[in-house]
Amino acid sequence: MKKSLLALAITAMSLSAANAATVYNKDGSEVAIYGRVQSIYYSQDSGENNNAANDGNIKTSGRLGLNLRSALTDNIAAIAKVEWDVADGDDKSEFGNRYTWVGADFGQFGTLKAGKFEDAIKYVIETTDVFEDFACYGQLGNDDRRAGMLGYSWSGYGVDVNATFGFAKDNQQVDGAFYEGEKVDIDTAYAFSLGYTTPEVLFGPISIRAGFGGANFYDSADYDGVESDPKNPYANNFYDKYTQWAASVTWGGDEGLYVSFMGQARDFTMTENANNEGYDDYTLTGFEFAVGYNFASGVTLLTGYNYMKIDMDGADNADSKGSVIPVYALYQINPNFRVWAEARFDAGTDEEYEEDTDGTYALDENVFSVGCRYTF
Repeated sequence: MKKSLLALAITAMSLSAANAATVYNKDGSEVAIYGRVQSIYYSQDSGENNNAANDGNIKTSGRLGLNLRSALTDNIAAIAKVEWDVADGDDKSEFGNRYTWVGADFGQFGTLKAGKFEDAIKYVIETTDVFEDFACYGQLGNDDRRAGMLGYSWSGYGVDVNATFGFAKDNQQVDGAFYEGEKVDIDTAYAFSLGYTTPEVLFGPISIRAGFGGANFYDSADYDGVESDPKNPYANNFYDKYTQWAASVTWGGDEGLYVSFMGQARDFTMTENANNEGYDDYTLTGFEFAVGYNFASGVTLLTGYNYMKIDMDGADNADSKGSVIPVYALYQINPNFRVWAEARFDAGTDEEYEEDTDGTYALDENVFSVGCRYTF
């Protein structure tokens, strides 16, 4: 239970980090299985209610994953990962893929992988992803798990290097692309991040991270002869490209105080469809702050601040902002079972913010959740 808050953040995104159980190990090949089952009560207007009245309810879900590894030489191993959402307690009748990739671990020379995963910006923004239900409103890229990705990472001497390239894929997740339901057809994507973690300073190491990335999209003009066909989904693709930068600083150790700050901006360039319809270019600039304390007893207390501003180009008085304060209390009863309570308080969200995000974020309601999770 003596786990740093940074470790908790990473575990929240990838259950395999600390809980995978090896079910096969022979002749240099390993298969590890991991997963979770959780039930969470969400209050009214939380956005997780799954009913027409948006009343409070309980949402139960499950997740399952496999980590695979096989030695090829003394210094090189083949590696692979697959992870699914397997149930949401209501209407999911088949596995929903979260991660699928295969690659090679070259030891001191880094790892190379190909498949579905987040780009290199994830390494920078994950440091404030330490809450369960109501946070990450000041960042973009947290949910951008995309297919067709190629990634390289290397770590040594306190330094972390990550680089990703995305090949052409349709209907991929792009946080902030509200006018296409955050699903856009990617032509190419790229990202790079770099970080350095110091030895322990007072109550823990200091980690400094920065990254830059972007993507080019297909638009209706790229599909000859079909721009005006109302049955063709590409005729309504208003996005041309985006670029993004992000930076974060964290300070904390295995126990005790943890502090993290993250800032980022994702700039979207828009285009027009065959009917000369389109949207203004816009930039989403946000930052997040998290501070908490991890007790040896397994109790974690956290709070912070999330802020996002939408800066619309070419429109007067069209800017809006959303800002919230998350509060979180966790009790890790044993390595497999945890309970928590979390709340989100509006901290001055503009009335126009929900409209400007095309209904994706309604942050002006104060909401809460209470949950429990079994992890294996």
